[in-house]
Amino acid sequence: MKRFSQGMMFLAALVVGLGISLTMSQIPRGKNTEPTDQSYAVLLENRNTLRKDIYQLTHEIDYLTEKKEAYELVMEDEDGLYEKMYKELLRNGRFLGYEEVRGPGLQLKLQDGPAKEGEVPGSMDSWLRIIHNEDMLKLLNELRIHGAEAIEINGQRVTETSEIFCSWAFISINGEKLPAPFTIKVVGDLSRLSAYGVADFTQIKNLLSRGILVEVEKRPIMTLEASIAPLTPLFAEENQR
Repeated sequence: MKRFSQGMMFLAALVVGLGISLTMSQIPRGKNTEPTDQSYAVLLENRNTLRKDIYQLTHEIDYLTEKKEAYELVMEDEDGLYEKMYKELLRNGRFLGYEEVRGPGLQLKLQDGPAKEGEVPGSMDSWLRIIHNEDMLKLLNELRIHGAEAIEINGQRVTETSEIFCSWAFISINGEKLPAPFTIKVVGDLSRLSAYGVADFTQIKNLLSRGILVEVEKRPIMTLEASIAPLTPLFAEENQR
């Protein structure tokens, strides 16, 4: 570590010395040593360039230091590192939808409300009692705000890459057309989710006021199946340092 620090100090001293040398080389020689507007602009530009170089080198040193420490950890505890990486892989799989999730939470059942007497097809009354994709999106957003960590709708896991839109009498999620009624399983903070389930001025209460049938049930433990294939990016590239 001492040898590494000495190397960094030497590198910094070399950069500073180079900057001073470049700066001095721009100063006009002769009897009149007063800086002109042009020479001052050159000095200012050189100073800014030097500061930028030092900033970039500092970040490069930080990156190399972290990389060095990671290598040292591998040498000290290779088995432990592999175990941590495997646990991280499983954790990511659970929240990306291609690994099973178990935990406490809520189960909600949503169903279109019954038609009113004398209701005209396509009327506002008909529209209000039907579940639309906007309704589902608002409900999912509120569930996430109130402690949801993993969500499943009719066997389809809902992730950040899931699309939700109306497809005639269905709602499409992850390319699958799902018919009503909708069973939504939510794993997360049970206390916060339970409080949300009975709170006023929520999307649940809005759906109920429109005649849509909603049931909310607390579950101490339930399982959300894996339904998403592991992601394989084809076009997104990692940031190259």
